[in-house]
Amino acid sequence: MRHPHFDIVIVGSGIAGLSTFLYLSESEAFKAREISICLIAKSTVETTNTAWAQGGIAAVHAMGDDFEKHIGDTMVAGAYLNDIEIVRKVVEAGPALLNDLIRWGTCFDKNATNDYDLAKEGGHSEARIWHAEDQTGHAIQSALMQYLSDSTNAKVQENTLLVDVIKDTNGLFHLHLFDELNNIFFETTTSKLVLATGGTGMLYSKTTNQQIATGDGILIAEKLGATIENLSYVQFHPTGLFHDGNISFLVSEALRGAGAVLRNQQGEAFMRQYDKRLDLAPRDIVSRAIITEMGKNGEAFVLLDATHLSTELIDQHFPAIKAHCKTLLNIDITNEMIPVVPIQHYSCGGVKVDAFGETSVSGLYAIGEVASTGLHGANRLASNSLLEAIAFAKFATEKLLDFPADQQAVPVTFKLKCHGIDRNQIQQLLSQHTGIIKNTKGLKAALSALQNLKSNAIDVAFNPHDHTSGVLLEVGIMLIEDALKQQKNRGVFYNEDLVNDFVL
Repeated sequence: MRHPHFDIVIVGSGIAGLSTFLYLSESEAFKAREISICLIAKSTVETTNTAWAQGGIAAVHAMGDDFEKHIGDTMVAGAYLNDIEIVRKVVEAGPALLNDLIRWGTCFDKNATNDYDLAKEGGHSEARIWHAEDQTGHAIQSALMQYLSDSTNAKVQENTLLVDVIKDTNGLFHLHLFDELNNIFFETTTSKLVLATGGTGMLYSKTTNQQIATGDGILIAEKLGATIENLSYVQFHPTGLFHDGNISFLVSEALRGAGAVLRNQQGEAFMRQYDKRLDLAPRDIVSRAIITEMGKNGEAFVLLDATHLSTELIDQHFPAIKAHCKTLLNIDITNEMIPVVPIQHYSCGGVKVDAFGETSVSGLYAIGEVASTGLHGANRLASNSLLEAIAFAKFATEKLLDFPADQQAVPVTFKLKCHGIDRNQIQQLLSQHTGIIKNTKGLKAALSALQNLKSNAIDVAFNPHDHTSGVLLEVGIMLIEDALKQQKNRGVFYNEDLVNDFVL
């Protein structure tokens, strides 16, 4: 079965994919129906990591803050491995991008003086986090989806898995897709392909990511010849709720920004031993501090103490956290401390792109968490990810609208194989050997085990679960190979056998 050709296909429906579509939809070419765009969602449009983002989006607004401070905070958090020109470009675009989100219907919290109520998070020298209670991602996702639904010229394909892509000799991308609802394969072609597929959270036994985060875009881009870099720069969020299950609820950094304190199980506030910024140090530092503190006493978690904060503040700014802690653990966070542990959260590396989101493969773009833009360096500064996604969506628009001469599709043949692979084994290996603190022996053992798993995989009839397990296996191998190439410990990357560029 074949679907029509589209000028642009966007794969992914989080803030990166949706904002790319919305910027393109505001072009005269789209309004005049001179170009066609298709948005493909792996699940439903609203099933994204964006929808689960709590804290907010960083952008300069308040008196006393300025671009240089935001740039400096971003560089410090990223261990100065960031691309300074990209950092400047994104940060300086921030206020206008926030205006676009507001124009599209996002409602950010305001204070008593009717100005925007900006929060402060780890690594930030000033309060510059725009938020909607502790459900900012959901507010943005809902607003963008509503704006999308108002477009009469939008083609959206939900519950569709991108299985494979081939670029023909005339420069057209041939997409091999699987419609899960109708249980059928189909193909389409496009001149420009935008990967907004998110991260790799499902490589790990416990993650804050949704189950769709299986690294599909990484593998597709690598197969097409794009450069993949720093895949082992994996950020762990310091405060994932400690409970059973492979998906963990994230306890927003904004709660620490409001004054919550990390304590060990003896009740000691321990961050003063590790960093002068205390509980609001960058995430890599806080995560390693927690792991170190847990190791001292053989504890499975530490405690986040918000009991000294007012009930009014909790109810106004953190209702979702309060509700989830009550539902999952029967904890009232106004008078009981929250058990937390660092948990896989965000991929700082990925598909290398230029200042407009284009990869080394002409016509192939990567936007959002799947991409390595140079903004984050070796560690993402809190709340810079949503900013990066909408920024590169806007940057990419100009190049996406510049089409090559008419292209004729060259017939291609997809050779699809699906293997039965134990996903749990992949997740256990990555969780054990590529976590916050790694060592070379463990990395090599995990790589060997994954390679054996690949060699011994048995062919099975195609199904989405086994296909994406195969993707996880390939991306897991890529991640470990990247980790073994690292020569220093920087930012989120820590191999105890290597030289440190930081304390701890």
